[in-house]
Amino acid sequence: MRYTWIDEYLLDKKGVTKDIQKDWNWIRYQIGGKMFAAICLDEKNEPDGEVPDDLLKDLLDKSYQLVLAGFSKKKQKEILG
Repeated sequence: MRYTWIDEYLLDKKGVTKDIQKDWNWIRYQIGGKMFAAICLDEKNEPDGEVPDDLLKDLLDKSYQLVLAGFSKKKQKEILG
């Protein structure tokens, strides 16, 4: 996988957790129990590096912000510590 930085990048965000959904063979990243990103572990469907890092980071940031914005202000403060 070309995007070796993704795990560290996402886990550095406040309130992010990850797990592995074995039935799907995906790594899932969540905030407040809601998934905002997932990466396939299957070599056939693994990201191939065609998307520029800056664009992918922007998309991941927007996904994180959209899910975070869906929580109440109280829950956002709780998540962000």
